[in-house]
Amino acid sequence: MSPKTCFSAFYFAGCLVLAGAGLATAAPVAVPEPVDRLMRADKECQDYDANHLREARVAAKLGKDQMLYLLPCFTGAYNMIYRVFVFDKRYPDELKRSVFAGFSDETGWFGQDQLINAEYDAKTKILSAFEKGRGLGDCGAVPEYKWIEYNWRMVRYRYWGKCDGSRMPEDWPVIYRFHKPRQ
Repeated sequence: MSPKTCFSAFYFAGCLVLAGAGLATAAPVAVPEPVDRLMRADKECQDYDANHLREARVAAKLGKDQMLYLLPCFTGAYNMIYRVFVFDKRYPDELKRSVFAGFSDETGWFGQDQLINAEYDAKTKILSAFEKGRGLGDCGAVPEYKWIEYNWRMVRYRYWGKCDGSRMPEDWPVIYRFHKPRQ
């Protein structure tokens, strides 16, 4: 089952992407000690070692020296919350969680250090999320970020804040799309 299949079917549990494979698998992901230490110190990630969270871990090569670690922190009824780390072996002491843009009708744009129902496509280097506002999946956000040498760039952000059953994610408006500046 591919990540797109998981997204289209509106469920995520058990869908794990390993670098280069692009396929769902249950292969264990080895987490480097500095990343593991930060996850264990995170008070929100009390279930970090739970089997269903261990099975949903993702590791992917981003560059010559950089690895992506997409690690589930906790789950709710229909969302799995991930912390995202890029471990650069040249700078192991500078490890921090990645920060992403989020949006809501109440606050507008904001920064967040987590992604919900996240997945990574190793071919396109796109990290995406499916942030369900409720279990039906008829409201929320679908952000997409691309790895560009040293950081994540938001490339597209779909959002629908009305949990009224009127739209599904493929029909949510795109409220942000990256446009390469003209030279």
